Amino acid sequence: MKKILLLIIISIQIPGLLYAQDDTKIFRHGQLDNGLTYYVRHTTMQPGKADFYLVQNVGALMEEDNQNGLAHFLEHMAFNGTESFKEGIPHFLKRRGVTQFNAQTGQDETVYYMTGVPTADTGLVDSCLLVMKDWSGFLLLDPVEIDKERGVIKEERRSRRNLGMRLREQTDPYVFNHSKYATRNIIGSEEIIQNFTPNELRAYYKDFYRPDQQAVIVVGDVDAAKMEADIRKLFSSIPKRVNPKPRLVYGIPDNEGPLYTKAFDKEMTESSVTLLKRVKQTPPTSLKEMMKRNLINRFYNQIVEKYLQKYIESKNPSFVQTMVGFNGLVRNYDRWNIYMQAYPGKEKQALKELLGEIERIHRHAINDKEVKEQVEAYLPGVEDSEKYKDKFPNEVYVQLYQNNFLEGKPITSIEEDIAYSREILSELTAKDFHDWIASWNSDYKNWVFIMQGSDPTYNFPTQDEILNIMKEVREGELSAGAEEEVKAVPLLDYEVKGGEIVKTKKIKELDAEEWTLSNGCKVYYKFTDQDGIKVSLLGESAGGLSLLPAEDLPSASALSTLIMYSGLYKHTMPMMQAILKGHQIHPNVTLGETFEGVSGFCNNNETEMLLQIIYLFFEHPRFDRGDFDKYVYVNRLRVENTPRTVNDTISEQMQKLRIKDSPRLWKESTVFYNAMDFDKMVSIYKDRFQDASDFHFYLTGNIQREEARELVAKYLGAIPSTFRKEKAVHHDLRIKGSMTETILANIPDNKYMTTIEFSNTLKLKPVEDLAIDVIRTVLSNRYQEIIREDEGGAYGVNVGAAYENYPRPAQNIVINFQSNTEKGDRMRAIVHEQIDKLVAEGVSEEDVEDMVLMMKKGRVGVLENRGNAHWQDALRLYAETGKNIDSPELFENPIKKLNAKIVQEVAKKFFATAECIDIVVRSK
Repeated sequence: MKKILLLIIISIQIPGLLYAQDDTKIFRHGQLDNGLTYYVRHTTMQPGKADFYLVQNVGALMEEDNQNGLAHFLEHMAFNGTESFKEGIPHFLKRRGVTQFNAQTGQDETVYYMTGVPTADTGLVDSCLLVMKDWSGFLLLDPVEIDKERGVIKEERRSRRNLGMRLREQTDPYVFNHSKYATRNIIGSEEIIQNFTPNELRAYYKDFYRPDQQAVIVVGDVDAAKMEADIRKLFSSIPKRVNPKPRLVYGIPDNEGPLYTKAFDKEMTESSVTLLKRVKQTPPTSLKEMMKRNLINRFYNQIVEKYLQKYIESKNPSFVQTMVGFNGLVRNYDRWNIYMQAYPGKEKQALKELLGEIERIHRHAINDKEVKEQVEAYLPGVEDSEKYKDKFPNEVYVQLYQNNFLEGKPITSIEEDIAYSREILSELTAKDFHDWIASWNSDYKNWVFIMQGSDPTYNFPTQDEILNIMKEVREGELSAGAEEEVKAVPLLDYEVKGGEIVKTKKIKELDAEEWTLSNGCKVYYKFTDQDGIKVSLLGESAGGLSLLPAEDLPSASALSTLIMYSGLYKHTMPMMQAILKGHQIHPNVTLGETFEGVSGFCNNNETEMLLQIIYLFFEHPRFDRGDFDKYVYVNRLRVENTPRTVNDTISEQMQKLRIKDSPRLWKESTVFYNAMDFDKMVSIYKDRFQDASDFHFYLTGNIQREEARELVAKYLGAIPSTFRKEKAVHHDLRIKGSMTETILANIPDNKYMTTIEFSNTLKLKPVEDLAIDVIRTVLSNRYQEIIREDEGGAYGVNVGAAYENYPRPAQNIVINFQSNTEKGDRMRAIVHEQIDKLVAEGVSEEDVEDMVLMMKKGRVGVLENRGNAHWQDALRLYAETGKNIDSPELFENPIKKLNAKIVQEVAKKFFATAECIDIVVRSK
């Protein structure tokens, strides 16, 4: 499906053109007399569901200086009260079981949406259209509600002011060359948010929320013709705006020479250099030209990534990490971005090496042979697109229509996309790439050089030094280099002597089977085509890190990074890449705290190769001492040169409060990396992955039973066994007992970050488990109403709940939010007050009925979309407990009994005996 989506993305870029449409029974598109645009598409990927979007071609750039932040503020107000929904749209939608709704404000656009709306409820569908109509121009904008929302926005702004935002505030004036893009960060000015008048907000609303700047998009299981008629009837009543304020298009001025800046923050843990070239997009003259350009862009990024990775692996360069790519920046602009993190003090040498290798890739690595390889790897995706053209998810079409409305990109048929793609791919040459690169990389205009770190005295390269390196590389001679061609060989060069399935057991309740192999391992198999042609495999065995002595834990930690880093069996990593080229196989090995595991997923025609890889994980892993030594060296150097930050202090204080001292707790330091031993790492791996009899495998997906049995017996049955019995050791290092603590830290912006965690070990019945879900929802709604809306004390309050009965009963409710130092103590108290109120007064039957309705709708969604991951979880639960995860005894039957009395009783006994960890981290 990923390749299918990429093909569609390729074809959404060209202004002023509209191409072949689908059948009018499926797709309707038009514009009303008042200027409003609409798109309706019938799809079947989510039967009985539809998605509703209102797209506004206006955002933060439309704000005047005295309105900075009001576009985003207005988005918030759209949920507070409208002409038809006085109590607010969230109140209405949640009561009708619609929980997926939100909005996003950008610099150029604002998008509102409701997704997963049940279409069988025609009244609800009509109401969702009415919601969009109200969003389009019928907000109440009550001054009282505006004043309440000021606090919410201020807290959102506070929560967003993290390291990334602080750095962007320093660099955006250069990236956007002091244009309006640099001064409109969406969240806005705190002074304006606090002091603007309701009339100033209404002025922005009146100026820009109007039909000619709006599009209605409905995609899903709907009658396209009827939906079109309903949209036309409802939205045509909105009058066309007379003499509307122009919707300006904003640009970024060129800079003839590079702009140079240094950005520092004490929380930065590394120094980096970014070279960014801003590129103005030029409209293509045809759909074919646009698709060709986008394919070249995609292949270019893949080629550069491929060769830079080879360079890092083979040349030991002066840089530790790099990311290079050509991508979008903002509307009408792209960027070529070169990011580099060098070894300390080696930035100039690293830049010379990196820019030299990029230039070598441009001149020599991008050749007709490489282009042909890229095309051959991409073509199967084109074939999949044609084969599964009726299975695109709704969001693909939403994005297509949104881009058409906002930027004039075309709406094309899938058949047309496929035909053009094949034509372009058959003609593509290296010269096309070189011409494309030359179109944006032939001068020194619009470069921005950004140095980032924590130390203002650090010796970064100067602007002139960087320019001289760039000129030296561009004008110098570069050899093509000796590219060693790696030709794929068979993954296995010998015949595997497999085992056999000695016992088969039907699992009727799951329509699955349990197979016992001759080597003692068990395989649980379930056929499903919910995920198309995908097949998933998971294998687990109890033990993991818990069975290792404390002194071996550093060596074991390197495994997760280094497994397959050096290849597999006789094959180096370049050879493995050649073997797997063109395959959609994703294998993995995990060594967890209480288990060791292997996993992977692939297309069903690649299942045998996936199982071969899993077999080799056990029989012939490959480790290289040189790769290990480099891993240790790089990480030791990193920790030696990483400055200590306030986050380190907070983490240490949190650990001291909650975790006992233990030799099993290794701190990342030079001591940690010095304790790593290559031979010990290899012996740990071989010990943990030597015994098939202790493994349970879960095979799910679109693979027929007989083929699965044959492959499982041959490859999983060939893994040796020692028939040992192991259990994980439970190292409980938690400090038990309730606690209330406050940690003071040097955090900017007067932050007050609260986490309150209740945990218990009650033996609950299924109906009581469901009551935990209701308690979570009740508390979430109350905190949203009181802490966010009434008090303006937090942008949001997250309430999470979890419960399990295996391997031991446990329940957990966690509340966290971020406030300010002035209001934080009161907000913290409100959390506990509302819990006490819930315990003392309970909830209403009406509230429980509403929540039961939502839970039932959620359950329907789960049962309708049971893919590979769901069935793996179901098989695991069955293997461990003999229970059916989808049994009516766990949901359908107990939910009939759920009522307000049971919810209150569970709340009483849970909170009365729960351990409560209440910790605040606040600014000094």
